[in-house]
Amino acid sequence: MSITHQTVYGIGGGYLVVRDADYDRARTHLDRYEEENRNFPPRRRVERTRYMGPPLVAIAFLLLVAFAWVTGPAAKPNGAWFREGASVASLVLTSEPFRAVTALTLHADGAHVLSNLVSGAIFGRAVERRFGPGAALFGIVTAGTLGNVANAMFFASQGMEHRSIGASTAVFGAVGLLATSQLILGGTRAPMTVGRTGTSQEGKRHWTEYLAPVIGGIALLGALGSGPETDVLAHAFGLVAGLFVGIPIALAIRHWHKSFVWRRGHIVAQAALGAIALGAVGASWALAL
Repeated sequence: MSITHQTVYGIGGGYLVVRDADYDRARTHLDRYEEENRNFPPRRRVERTRYMGPPLVAIAFLLLVAFAWVTGPAAKPNGAWFREGASVASLVLTSEPFRAVTALTLHADGAHVLSNLVSGAIFGRAVERRFGPGAALFGIVTAGTLGNVANAMFFASQGMEHRSIGASTAVFGAVGLLATSQLILGGTRAPMTVGRTGTSQEGKRHWTEYLAPVIGGIALLGALGSGPETDVLAHAFGLVAGLFVGIPIALAIRHWHKSFVWRRGHIVAQAALGAIALGAVGASWALAL
């Protein structure tokens, strides 16, 4: 319903001027408009981090430094660790699939292991705060392993032999896990009142909010995952593997988020997942040696 009006601007701002006969009707419309839009734009309900304990995943990456001291550099003559544990495409896909796991723990030199320690501790901790320590470690090891397998499949399909070592595939797996956690656990719009009936609806996220974490992961791949002696494809496959591995973990956490307090059952689940991840690494080396 139209009301004849005029907008007048002065030092104190703008004023809506109507005829005296239309004042009550105009006031009613303005009050109704303010009531219907009091929760617009909808506020984001931020997903709180769930784990605030010790940085266990960072400690796991720190162990790689100690392991590098045991194995020595890749150039070490007759190094059994690298001979038996490096990811070799033809062997990963045939008789020695455990190499996809053992290769994650080997590093060429001190600079190699320290770079993965820093980036792994940062991204691993971020994933750990979303997923918990056990689930984070399980996801990172799984994503790194699948990344190495996918890398081996690619080079085998090209008829090329390929060797790779390093935890960087797992580090980019952590980046993928983090992107997926942001997609699924990154929060929703808070409920808002819609229309004159006062119906409460949950605000929808814009499509760019779903795409942003993936773009961020790709940007990190470009910024951190390239170099003259870098296995870029392994990094890319690790990132993609992390994106997919994170889906069931994040969905499970979102489903149980209301009860996700560190009770006995959740602690057992986290411990079990962490034990599986560490056990897989230990068992793979037992098979290799």
